[in-house]
Amino acid sequence: MRIAITGATGFLGGHLVPALVAAGHEPLRLVRARPGRAAGDRSCLYDPEDVASVRRALEGCDAVINLAGANVLGGRWTTEFLETVRHSRLHTTRVLVDAMLAGDVPPRVLLSASAIGIYGPREPDEVCTEATAEMGHDFLAVLCRDWEAEAQRAANHGTRVVALRIGVVLGRGGGALEKMEGPFRWGLGGRIGGGRQIMSWIHVDDLVRLMLFCLEREELSGPVNATAPQPVSNRELTAAFAAALRRPAFLPVPTFALKAMFGRGASVLTTGQRVLPAVAQEHGFAFEHETIRAAFEDLYGD
Repeated sequence: MRIAITGATGFLGGHLVPALVAAGHEPLRLVRARPGRAAGDRSCLYDPEDVASVRRALEGCDAVINLAGANVLGGRWTTEFLETVRHSRLHTTRVLVDAMLAGDVPPRVLLSASAIGIYGPREPDEVCTEATAEMGHDFLAVLCRDWEAEAQRAANHGTRVVALRIGVVLGRGGGALEKMEGPFRWGLGGRIGGGRQIMSWIHVDDLVRLMLFCLEREELSGPVNATAPQPVSNRELTAAFAAALRRPAFLPVPTFALKAMFGRGASVLTTGQRVLPAVAQEHGFAFEHETIRAAFEDLYGD
């Protein structure tokens, strides 16, 4: 398949594109056009704000993977910052779907990123699956709900739509571990707050494999939780990470420090959800890294 990818220059895109090539697909990175920027290998310059530009970029594509969106922890949660986050997801996806619908032959499948934040903050013993859990009501939950709704419009014109509700992605050189690794290697790591909040995580390689799985399984549509089958508490994740690095982890990060840095956004780190990948497993997807210790051993083992 020829597959257009938005947000392909990020951490996840860097893992996804080589995997698509290895699987025999033809990935096409959609890269925002800027003065002096030239299209690189497997890339196409475009204007994500312009339907006509996006439509031209999608010509001949069988599938679209939508990964675009600003980091929700990329700044303090001011009104201006939150509007930037919403715009980067909702408007970009709206224009993308409008361009798909404007084409002569819409892509067969749209795989659009979402997040487990759609379930809202939960108590540690609450279990969230695609079929049983209601959506939350906080900023992230409403954002993800609206984000998925924009992508779902493509289904009205025959495109199969999958909303990947992605958990905490574990991988070297980016994702959740990028900012954690430095302090932990210096022996300055520790749990966040009390550490009871549940972290629903996924190894980056399993996430990429799940994305290919969703692309190729014609019977799959709707929300799919992209999380490993064994969520852990923040305390357990911290201990496993420290053990993998052979470092201590005895300096907890106080909640007040996070609130000073992120404002209301601190809740992203101090709360969590126990999310299980029910749909993926029901359709036969097998995780290669089911436990947090196995994931860290793969990433940091000798």
